[in-house]
Amino acid sequence: MQCKGFLFDLDGTLVDSLPVVERSWCKWGDRFAIDHDEILSFIHGKQAITSIRHFMPGRSEEDIQA
Repeated sequence: MQCKGFLFDLDGTLVDSLPVVERSWCKWGDRFAIDHDEILSFIHGKQAITSIRHFMPGRSEEDIQA
């Protein structure tokens, strides 16, 4: 079988990735003592870098990108 392309569907139609995404964010938050509920109420619908900047105010861009 030959394929001309691939279709990736990440919005929950084929695969529900939400539990893994939330678990990953909470694990990240544990490293910085950030409350899980606070993280989960902010992250949805935002780029990861936007969320990281929100939760790491005062940090240099170098620290944020690390």
